[in-house]
Amino acid sequence: MRAILEWLKPGARVKRYIVMQIVSIALFIFCIVTLKSTYDLSLKMLVAYIALTTISIFGIIFSFILAQRNILFVSLKNISKKNKSIRVKKLLYGDPELKKGPKIVVIGGGSGLPNLLKGLKEYTSNITAVVNVSTDDYTLTSAISGVEEVTPGDIRKCIAALSTSESEIGRLLTYQSREDLINNNYSIGNSIITALIDITGSFPKAIEKLSEIFNMQGKIYPVTTDDLILCAGLEDGEVVVGKDNIIDRVKETKSPIKQIFLKNGSIKTLPDVVECIKNANVIVLGPGSLYTSVASNFLFEDVSKAIIKSKAKKVYIANIMNQPGQTDGYTLARYINEIERYIGKHILDYAIVNNGEITDEMIKDFNQEDSTPVKIDLENIQNRAISVVQEDLVLTAKNAIIHDSERVAEIIMAITKTKKIGDLNIVKIKKKHLKNEKNIAEKASFKEKYKSLKNEKEKMKNVERKISKKTNTNKEIKISAKSDATIDRIKKKISKE
Repeated sequence: MRAILEWLKPGARVKRYIVMQIVSIALFIFCIVTLKSTYDLSLKMLVAYIALTTISIFGIIFSFILAQRNILFVSLKNISKKNKSIRVKKLLYGDPELKKGPKIVVIGGGSGLPNLLKGLKEYTSNITAVVNVSTDDYTLTSAISGVEEVTPGDIRKCIAALSTSESEIGRLLTYQSREDLINNNYSIGNSIITALIDITGSFPKAIEKLSEIFNMQGKIYPVTTDDLILCAGLEDGEVVVGKDNIIDRVKETKSPIKQIFLKNGSIKTLPDVVECIKNANVIVLGPGSLYTSVASNFLFEDVSKAIIKSKAKKVYIANIMNQPGQTDGYTLARYINEIERYIGKHILDYAIVNNGEITDEMIKDFNQEDSTPVKIDLENIQNRAISVVQEDLVLTAKNAIIHDSERVAEIIMAITKTKKIGDLNIVKIKKKHLKNEKNIAEKASFKEKYKSLKNEKEKMKNVERKISKKTNTNKEIKISAKSDATIDRIKKKISKE
């Protein structure tokens, strides 16, 4: 009896459809019974009965469908409340819709990459995360190097971020027992990755297998499987070898990074990375440390060439805060100009930047005293064709100010669907901009050619003058010789006479 009474509680949005169904069934039965017992019907009465029967049939069907839909919706909503990692949208539409989503390649690192992946996986399962794994980067290669270092940028965080059961997988991959902590043993995540590397024979294959095991909504690839050592030349002339050393050294010396390069220039890019870039609908660069996480991927010629040739829309997500040492005082223009310095001029189509307020209290509360917010200076951007999307993207996390991953994902999805952001048509402007640049280059080339031809013409005139002088001299000699012959002939004639 209690179970029956519970259905009468308000808020379920089911009772109205049950009542509607009962009324529709009663009306249908009434019409059928009346029609059977009545033998003499007028045309108007017959039409009325047919109309009532039709209405009752539709009432039965629609009340049943609507009741079932609301029961399903309320059930899923309650499930999602108990388990925050489950979304009603995902339960309703599932994998088929996600598999139809756009192909997005994200190139970044640090805490920014997994945070962005959390937002994107709600819209598509066709995500590829490209991570720059350097030999000394314990943050990302702790499973391979044998050194335990649990940080937000750990590759395990990317695996957890793309998993359909994010919170449970995250806790599992970073779990360490008391005995493991005392003995400095691996976490479960590192042990799993190490085991899969041994089983599959390579790091990329291990990550692919992880994708299957943890039901990841996408793929994770290292940019290369070769030993990668990142180097940086500082403004003071010092050359620093190793990613971790670069991060520490720029903090100590306060000397800005002038140039980054690879110690071994013959390192090959993972073919899967290039293939994903070629087939992408959108290529997202950042967020992450400008030099050590994002731009370092473009030191691979295959990667930069693939991005340039790709027809995908290229989107750069600017950091909210500058990184102490690496990008002190950098503005949006400086970030964009530096990215295009390594990848190629006028490559970016869009830039997403935060314009939300960051107060001094926020900076203090979240231990960001050594950092400053990235300022927006559109007038200094060299790529005038780029469309800059400004939104309030600020969220706070433990000891950090981070991007609102859901809002950033919404913007990226809007970019995949349209060529316009606001009133700005990036494609037309970019073509016009590139055409103007081409015209300027052609004019400069024409001027050079004209100047060269002018010089050649002057040289030819000088040569002609010299030839002309020689010709005139020869003519004079010929004339004088002819005159002498005539004189001699006349002399001879005179002598004979």
